[in-house]
Amino acid sequence: MRITLSIPDEVARRFRTVVPLQQRSRWMTRLLERELADLDDSLAAACRAANRDAALREEIGDWQAFDDEGPE
Repeated sequence: MRITLSIPDEVARRFRTVVPLQQRSRWMTRLLERELADLDDSLAAACRAANRDAALREEIGDWQAFDDEGPE
């Protein structure tokens, strides 16, 4: 798949200077995979922290009880 990205000119110049043409797609793929894994890890950690929050669990329970009352 091809995608188009906009990056600052200086970053593009450095990229073209440092990464050989034949390695650019593979290099970008590895970089994106690492960053996406880090993001996934951060989101999972935030979810675990939210699940441990007693006040948040109570508030969610209150909202779910409200929903369980059914239509008027």
